[in-house]
Amino acid sequence: MTTSETISHDELQSWLLDRIAFYLDRPPENIDPSVELARYGVDSVYAISIISDIEDHLQVEVDVAEARRRETVTDLTDYLLQLLA
Repeated sequence: MTTSETISHDELQSWLLDRIAFYLDRPPENIDPSVELARYGVDSVYAISIISDIEDHLQVEVDVAEARRRETVTDLTDYLLQLLA
C-alpha cells in the first residue's frame, strides 16, 4: 500500500483485526473492535509488533506512545486514518 492510495475505515479496521488475531492466535471474528485490546492480552510486545506491521503496511511513521493510548481497534483505526489524511 502506498500513502497515495485511500483506505476506508472498514478496510483498515479489518486489516488491523487480522493482524491482532494473528498475534493472539485467534479468529479475527472473535475480536470485538470496541473492546479494550488489553482485555484480549495485547501487551507491549504485541503492541510494538502490531505498530511495526502498521508502519510497513501503510508506509507511515506511527508515534508508539500515541498509538498505545488508543485502547480499542476502533480508536486505533481512527488515529491511523488521521495520520493518513
